[in-house]
Amino acid sequence: MPLDPEATREAVASSLEDLPFPWSGDPVETVGWGFSNVVLRVGADVLVRVPRTPEAGDRSRHTAEVLRRLPPLPLAVPEVLGTLPAVPRLPFGAVLLRRLPGAVVDDDVARADREAFTGDLTAFVSVLHECGDEPLLGVLGAHGAGRTVHALDALDAGTAAAAADRLAGRERQVFERWATAYRWWLAGAELVPVHGDLWPGNLLRAAGRLSGVLDWDEARVGPRAVDLCGVWYLGRDVAEEMVRAYAARNSCDYEVLHGETRLAAVRRELRGVTWSLRHDDSGELEESLDKVRRSLHEFLLPPA
Repeated sequence: MPLDPEATREAVASSLEDLPFPWSGDPVETVGWGFSNVVLRVGADVLVRVPRTPEAGDRSRHTAEVLRRLPPLPLAVPEVLGTLPAVPRLPFGAVLLRRLPGAVVDDDVARADREAFTGDLTAFVSVLHECGDEPLLGVLGAHGAGRTVHALDALDAGTAAAAADRLAGRERQVFERWATAYRWWLAGAELVPVHGDLWPGNLLRAAGRLSGVLDWDEARVGPRAVDLCGVWYLGRDVAEEMVRAYAARNSCDYEVLHGETRLAAVRRELRGVTWSLRHDDSGELEESLDKVRRSLHEFLLPPA
């Protein structure tokens, strides 16, 4: 949707005036302009997320419902302050969120006190995974006792074929071995509430500790390993300590969970292949395939 930056900012400011919202004319500034969403800041503490496509609009509404239904968690999550209705200059509406304080996690933060980092994140995902609140489960797509595999976790034939066709020799053999193992594992995996995109870019720190978790767009019911595989971006040693801590807290077999996390990691990188094919982005496709190759290499490594 070709939204105009200035018109979008003006539309948000105008819509705020019509809400029972504690806004006193604070400046509205654009802080992010992405493919799917525009993010604006109102004053110091409020963010406005404006979808640019119908799909992004659906995700924004889903995220708002998830955030409203979440139980108390060990780390902070964005608070939904309200929504803006769809109007001509905001065709898919907007969601108002209270801005969380803190900075995005990086390698230095995770390694400065690795035990504290893995302990904080383990506590967070463990509480989330054990949540049995029926209204939340309903929003996440689980109705009653029925839980089905989400499209983000299922391995669609088109993506698998496209990736395999672009790999050769041993890489292709490893990919086919992974695909067989992944489908077999997913068919019997326990599905629990997951954040779905838990990687360092969505984690906040404050005062040297983990403090918050952002971006709940991909929250769903899925395998536990979905929320563990993103930690591998911080390095194998940090990730394996995280898996070990989670296994100990939740009475899981470490080696089994380690293998499941590596299965999930390859699937995570394949999402980039799916996106690139859908949007005919050859540059992004090559980057995504490089990530798939790296994750396939990790898939072959035994647990430490």
